Amino acid sequence: MVSLVEVIGIWIAVFLTLMVLSFLYKENPFFRLTEYMFVGLSSGYGFAATLRLFMNQALNPIFVDHSLDFVFPLILGLFFYTQFSKKYSFLYRVPLSLAIGYGLGITIWSVMQAYLVRQLRATMVPLFSDSPIGTLDNWVIVLGTVLSISYFILHREQKGMYGGLTRAGKYFVLATLGAVFGSTVLGRMALIIQRIQFLAGDVAFPWRALRMGTAEEGSLAPAAIVVFLLVFGFYLYRERKAKPENQASA
Repeated sequence: MVSLVEVIGIWIAVFLTLMVLSFLYKENPFFRLTEYMFVGLSSGYGFAATLRLFMNQALNPIFVDHSLDFVFPLILGLFFYTQFSKKYSFLYRVPLSLAIGYGLGITIWSVMQAYLVRQLRATMVPLFSDSPIGTLDNWVIVLGTVLSISYFILHREQKGMYGGLTRAGKYFVLATLGAVFGSTVLGRMALIIQRIQFLAGDVAFPWRALRMGTAEEGSLAPAAIVVFLLVFGFYLYRERKAKPENQASA
């Protein structure tokens, strides 16, 4: 049996989707409304999640569990608000310096592991393997890494044989950027394909997985498209009709 509540929720989702896509035609109040809604909901959700985190990790352990382990971090957190005071603003530097120092210590090691150590390990492969394809892959990995790095060695003029090697490294970099861009485009295409499935009321759309009712209720989504097009068309008609009137009054 079709649930009216689920159908209304699907229609609202259809309207919001089309209101965002209406920006492809031109900037309009429908798009601005969804933009304001998104910013407002994101800010509200972020504030509520932060407040809940503060309750669970600061207030509840201190006042409910009677644990003193979180008193010192809470005091450091309160020091952030001393920046609003001219007299005690110097206390703001204490938690800030600790946060930056700790963050840099963790980040530098993570970056070294991800972009240097693991890259070196991935490059240390045997040049010859059991299969021709494996051998070709290993040569591409080693040569691609060496030549790409050589392209960014700028203290030496890139001429002659060395210039040819650096040009080859440039082509490796361009091929990598093209593959990354292609995968990004494919990811965006996958998102728009799923959204089109939603607007078309396709049975293959994961209605139940996304808690948007059943496929039977989702089949009514195209009707919302017709309603939106009528509303948007009426808006465009009123806007074009108002332009000559404004020009005549001016």
